[in-house]
Amino acid sequence: MSQKSNRSSVARIKIVILYLVILLIVGGCISGRTDVTYGTNGPAVSSRTLKMVKIGETSREWLYGTLGDPTSESRTPDGTEIMRYEYNKKVDSSFEINPFLDLGDKKEVRTVYYFELKDGVVTRFWKER
Repeated sequence: MSQKSNRSSVARIKIVILYLVILLIVGGCISGRTDVTYGTNGPAVSSRTLKMVKIGETSREWLYGTLGDPTSESRTPDGTEIMRYEYNKKVDSSFEINPFLDLGDKKEVRTVYYFELKDGVVTRFWKER
């Protein structure tokens, strides 16, 4: 075997060993997590539940029974009642490769639904944009 071939083999072996050492070091230091927390009303109402709301049919009692207590209620001068439901979701994520990289992301999602009622029946509803 020639010296050039030996040097090439030794260089390959050194690269493989270096690669394995790096994998062992980095592999032991990788971590990730995601924490999700909700506001006092819990997770937002699902679209499936919202599809059950029928204009002119769904009652105030059904809203209370299905969605719980609204975040706020108000009444207009003509007697129209507005029920407001607010939902908050916080997501805190991180991904770390110590000591080289630390990525974090915090996100807050706020969802608000309004239900307008006349004589105790839903006349319209919408999602705040």
